[in-house]
Amino acid sequence: MKRKLVFWAALNSYQSSKWMRGRSPFSPHPVTTEAWTDKRIDLFKQYTLPSILNQSYENFLFVVLLDPELKYLTESRLPETDKRVIYCYQDAPILEMLRKYDEVIMALIDCDDMYSEDAGKLMMECPSEWMYFKIGYAYEPAKDRLFDYDTIGTGPFWARRRNPKEIKRFEREKRYPGHKSVINYDPQELGASHFCVVLHDLNTSSNVNMRNIKTLRPNGDWSTLKKEFGL
Repeated sequence: MKRKLVFWAALNSYQSSKWMRGRSPFSPHPVTTEAWTDKRIDLFKQYTLPSILNQSYENFLFVVLLDPELKYLTESRLPETDKRVIYCYQDAPILEMLRKYDEVIMALIDCDDMYSEDAGKLMMECPSEWMYFKIGYAYEPAKDRLFDYDTIGTGPFWARRRNPKEIKRFEREKRYPGHKSVINYDPQELGASHFCVVLHDLNTSSNVNMRNIKTLRPNGDWSTLKKEFGL
């Protein structure tokens, strides 16, 4: 059986882009600015991309979905990488390519978060259709603080085993079945400490994520964990 692990993410950001449509030209959404784009791509380059390239299970693709309306901002800023990373503005060619496999494991990640080096291996070994990581870490670069983090309430880090012929699209906007509702599919929990959420801007430990943060880790734990995430 031919199998493939596929990480996928939306970068700079299709969801944000739809909010911008219909706005007054005198009140543009920040996603249309160079400053916003630079910050999002810097986070992607510093955290997400290295963690995926560091996977011990190497037979994967990382599909990075980009908004065609914002191509003029992102095209020149995308980091060069290897052939396992595919930047795309249309997902149809990628889905067609995946149909040569008998089975794919689809794993969603945001472009400011990370998976540990063994996360992909655990997904590929899991026999369940649905799987997820519930407990991981959250790192706040501005204060150099690392926390234990519980995703329930915000949506787990999940993956799904699928027949690629049944995948119609990557669901950029809806993210079907929904980040939070994955838990309703009775997923198999894969264990703790295999992902890290990066807390930044409005999404900080003092704001929306406080209800999910469980424990402040000792100083020095982040330096120890960097190797696990390829940083």
